[in-house]
Amino acid sequence: MKPTVVDISPRGDAVSFALGGELVVPRLVRRQGRFVEVALVAGRAMLLPGDDVRIEIAVGAGCTLRLVDIGGLVVYGRAAEVGEASQWHARVDLEAGAHLAWDGLPTVITDAGSLTRSLTITLAPGSSAFLRETLVLGRTGERGGRLRADTDVSDAIGPLVRETLEVRGDSPVPGILGANRVMDSVIAVGDQACVADVPGATRLELDRGGTVVRYLGDAAHDSPLGGLVSGAARHDREPARVA
Repeated sequence: MKPTVVDISPRGDAVSFALGGELVVPRLVRRQGRFVEVALVAGRAMLLPGDDVRIEIAVGAGCTLRLVDIGGLVVYGRAAEVGEASQWHARVDLEAGAHLAWDGLPTVITDAGSLTRSLTITLAPGSSAFLRETLVLGRTGERGGRLRADTDVSDAIGPLVRETLEVRGDSPVPGILGANRVMDSVIAVGDQACVADVPGATRLELDRGGTVVRYLGDAAHDSPLGGLVSGAARHDREPARVA
């Protein structure tokens, strides 16, 4: 399968762009000056065992991209027990003064599902990224399958975030997720990455260059992080706040 590509480049006071993909199809929603909004649409039912989604995002100097998920992601299996893993990997490259806001919808790993997932972000000077990632073990009444999720964020100086979560819904581990089914995170990194405090969520200040705000719980709809990414594409110096 061809990777999903969202490539935004400056062209005078406007932008040029390239969009393509099969499993995940990017669709232009609107553009104004150097701001572009793109929807990510599933090309078919997914994720099935063995599916391999690769998403490549590049935002050129001085451009702003807002990504919107259309529908959440469900990781399916073929049998009552966990089988072949599905793959979901996103890479984001931001040039100088580029900005990204990605308001992701939940990824649900069913009882028979197995997912290997990664998010890699590279920041140039003056760039920033605001992303929401919601990981859910199981649908209602399920405990969930197997998940490995890696997050790697770096800038010109070096790493900002390196995190690995490896869990299995039927074998909860104290000190990782414990009995919680949901890990909802907003990652704000780079210049202008300012996020307000959110009651009911944990705030993790990075050593430099950003913040992670996180909620652990039993249901995604109980998370207080809804709306936190909306408006982040304005990229002013005011903190992003819950709508």
